[in-house]
Amino acid sequence: MPPRGQFFSADDLQGKIYDGKLFRRLLTYLRPYRLYVSASMFLLLLIAAAQIGTPLITMYAVDNIIASRNDALLFASEEAAEAVLKQTPHAKATVHPTQDGAILTFAQRRQKFFPAALLARKQDAGTYYKQVTFLPDTAQNRALLDSLFWMPVADGTLMVQAPQLMEALHDGRLSKDDLKTLRSRDIHRLVMMGVLYFGIILVQLLLSFFQIWFINHASQHAMYDLRRDVFARVERMPLSFFDTNPVGRLVTRVTNDVRTLDEMLSNGLIQLVQQVIVLVGILIIMFVLNWRFALVTLSVLPLVIVLMVIFNRAVRKIYRNVRKRLAAINSTLSEDISGVKIIQLFNQYKRRVDTFSKLNNSYYEASMQQLRLFAFFRPLINSTRRIAVALVLWYGGGQILEGTITLGLFIVFFDYIDRFFEPISQLSEKFNILQAAMSGAERIFDLIDKEEEDYRLPLQSGVRMKGKIDFDNVTMAYNDNGDVLKEISFSVKPGEKVALVGHTGSGKTSIISLLAGLYPYQKGSIKLDDKEMRDYSLYDIRDNIGIVQQDVFIFSGTIRENIALNNTQLTPERIRQVARYVNVHRFIESLPQKYDEPVMERGATFSVGQRQLLAFARVLAYDPAIFVLDEATSNIDTETEILIQDALTKVMENRTSIIIAHRLSTIQHVDRIIVLHKGRIVETGSHQELLAREGMYYDLYRLQYA
Repeated sequence: MPPRGQFFSADDLQGKIYDGKLFRRLLTYLRPYRLYVSASMFLLLLIAAAQIGTPLITMYAVDNIIASRNDALLFASEEAAEAVLKQTPHAKATVHPTQDGAILTFAQRRQKFFPAALLARKQDAGTYYKQVTFLPDTAQNRALLDSLFWMPVADGTLMVQAPQLMEALHDGRLSKDDLKTLRSRDIHRLVMMGVLYFGIILVQLLLSFFQIWFINHASQHAMYDLRRDVFARVERMPLSFFDTNPVGRLVTRVTNDVRTLDEMLSNGLIQLVQQVIVLVGILIIMFVLNWRFALVTLSVLPLVIVLMVIFNRAVRKIYRNVRKRLAAINSTLSEDISGVKIIQLFNQYKRRVDTFSKLNNSYYEASMQQLRLFAFFRPLINSTRRIAVALVLWYGGGQILEGTITLGLFIVFFDYIDRFFEPISQLSEKFNILQAAMSGAERIFDLIDKEEEDYRLPLQSGVRMKGKIDFDNVTMAYNDNGDVLKEISFSVKPGEKVALVGHTGSGKTSIISLLAGLYPYQKGSIKLDDKEMRDYSLYDIRDNIGIVQQDVFIFSGTIRENIALNNTQLTPERIRQVARYVNVHRFIESLPQKYDEPVMERGATFSVGQRQLLAFARVLAYDPAIFVLDEATSNIDTETEILIQDALTKVMENRTSIIIAHRLSTIQHVDRIIVLHKGRIVETGSHQELLAREGMYYDLYRLQYA
């Protein structure tokens, strides 16, 4: 078992909160679904436009309908009004012809563009009208306005000063119903504005539904493809990879890390893009509406940027630490659950609980550190938001009193400043998601980039070996701690039965691992049917070698599936025939659902002998040219052992067989016995020949039967 600290080694990848190379690799998984992504982005632009545009409807309703702040200048002729308009193009005024002249209307804040002398003359002459509004020119309205000043306009409206309407309402000259009648057109326009606003909300709701559906459709399919590729890569890794990577960490790669990428693509990234569009749009519109007001309002933005940079640097380190601690918890949890029987048998549960508690506490401390960072950052962002609101009140309120901005503009700035800081306050969460995704992407692609075993498909299907094996001066080491096999040389003829014996650690299992291509060898040559082993694909090698290990692994599923192992060419009758041949058919028939009996994880409800018989059936069903048995019958009852020995004899018939012997009585019938000691072959011969030599095999035999 590696030291606990080594659990973190694969998580110490140097990444960035945004890595263009990693992001481009992620986009390759979205490429097949780019139509959905493009549709989602297009809808995203429409949604952002709706979010930015709705406050402008409010401003229009306030400034042009509810509380009109337009002023008017009366001229003797339309030409005179046009002449003034040409001299003041920035005033953005409008000319309205009347019976006796013309009226020039403009927003109050635009009066600064007119010559002061002109405004003063009009004021003295009584032809400067403030806060004017236009009502429909009807007989009823003329009658209601009989006591007020009004002026007919050629476009079928009556110009009246709005403050006079309110004075008349207060002193009783106009009732509320009269005011409603006078402003019926404005009321109708307000209703239309409300309908438009409500319609935009409904359209935005509908667009949001399809936008979310499109991006999640693309994201789920992309993550399905990525998860499949990661699992396929894990399945094709050499065994040396699993010797140094805990199961829990690999499970985290395929599940949690892929899930973080899914969350980024379907939620974090798309919302981040939307929020950036909204922020940029708000900035542009605020500066277009009133750049001075915008500068004052956004004067806190440099402080926000500094806070974001500081937060970004801090959250990267903290979040990476959180992920490392979580990976350690997953690894330990997977290991302890797998070994729970040993933990309970040796009363180790308290020690393991203490070990897990330390890891859990480490994860808790890292999470609390992250929480403290967010607890500090979010109030700061909210404080800058309140400062911006205070600036809007201070500057905007003063400008309204001076008449340089309208109430609608003041309201829209209030709305925009709220919409502006809302995404910023959520950016911390989006940074969190983005950081998790980039960290997950680092680890996933680090795994995908690791060299896998050579699983190239055979050049021709159905390659069938004869079973000849040649080891020539083979040397092999698992790591830098020394060679476990040293200059191993032996040959096995097709159909020959050979046993490997020796003390624990002598290299028996290592020879089998080399033969199956589970580990590489550093020196020498291994040939199968006079062809160098490295010239075969692993597919060919393992298609011709059947191995029954000491610890037989039974998959979850059914007995039929465990024998066939997804070989669709095996008919139910062939599976039964194989089961009868290796003496496991009677056991299977005794089960409630027979060959369709569900199997618990690792075959936990079956005995060791039953699992071995199922393994024999599995090997025989594939009919390999070479059969390998890592014999383990010492803890099996006599009756089952007899069945296994009979099955073993049948499986070994007419095929090359190699047996790793633990009980020497079970290999006396083999053609040849190879004795290993400390990674070297020390003796070779038949059972009787080796006993006659009185060498190491003789000593081993005496130890078992003395």
